[in-house]
Amino acid sequence: MKKLLGLFGLAIMVACQSNQSAEANQEEPQQVVKTDHHSENIAKVFEAHGGFEKWASMKQLSYTKGGESTVTNLNNRKIKLVSDTKTIGYDGENVWVMPDTVEVGNARFYHNLYFYFYAFPFVVGDPGVFYEDIEPKEILGTTYNGIKITYDEGVGDSPKDYYIIWYNPETYKMEWLMYTVTFRSGERNENYRLINYGDWAEFEGLLLPTSLQWYQYQDDEIGEKRGDKVAFENINISTEAPSDDIFAMPEGAQLAPMPTRE
Repeated sequence: MKKLLGLFGLAIMVACQSNQSAEANQEEPQQVVKTDHHSENIAKVFEAHGGFEKWASMKQLSYTKGGESTVTNLNNRKIKLVSDTKTIGYDGENVWVMPDTVEVGNARFYHNLYFYFYAFPFVVGDPGVFYEDIEPKEILGTTYNGIKITYDEGVGDSPKDYYIIWYNPETYKMEWLMYTVTFRSGERNENYRLINYGDWAEFEGLLLPTSLQWYQYQDDEIGEKRGDKVAFENINISTEAPSDDIFAMPEGAQLAPMPTRE
C-alpha cells in the first residue's frame, strides 16, 4: 500500500511539473506583421529607419515634449498624456480627460496628434494604407522622391487625410512630411502643412526623431519656420507592453466627443 501511495504521489508530482513546464513554455501570442501591402519604395524607407518588422516588435513608446509626458501601447494605440494642468487618455474605446474642470472639446483631435507625427514613417505601415509614388519635388534646394499616403474608409478618426513622405533618393531616409487636416470638416482637401524631420537618433535599432520643425506652406510655396522646434526628450521604446491600468478611464473623467459634422 505504501508503495502504491508513493507511486501515486510521484505521478502527481510529475504531472504538475509537466503542466508547469508547458505553461512556462507558452509564449505570449505574437502580433502578426502584415507587410504584403507595402510598396517597394515605402519598404525601403522603413528599412532605412531600422525596418518595419523591428518596429512591429516594439510594444511601448514613451517620451516627453515640453512639460507633457506621453506613453503609448504600440500594439493597440492606447495612449496617455500627462501635463501639469490635465491628463488625457485613450482606453481603446474612449478618449477621456481629467480633471472635469478643463475644456474637453479639442482632446479627441489632440490625444494622438504628436504621437502620429513622431512615429513616422512607421505609423503608415499598418493595413488599410495605400502608397503612390509621385513626382520628385525640390524643397529648399534639395530634390526628394515622394510617396503619397491615403487610407481605406473607416481607418482611424480621419481616413480622408493625405500624407506625403519626402525621402532622400540615395539613402531613403525620410526628411520631410506634408499632410492635410480633415478631422473637423471630414472633407478631403489639398491644403498641405509641412514638417521637417532633420534630427534623428537611434533607439533600439530604430531611427526616431528628436525634434520636428514646422514650416509655413501655402500655394506650393515654402515660407519661414513656424515657431521653434518641437523637441522630444526621455525617449524610450521597448518590447515590454505597458499595463492596461495606465490607460483606464478614472472615475469622474470627461469623455471627449467626436466633432459634429454636417
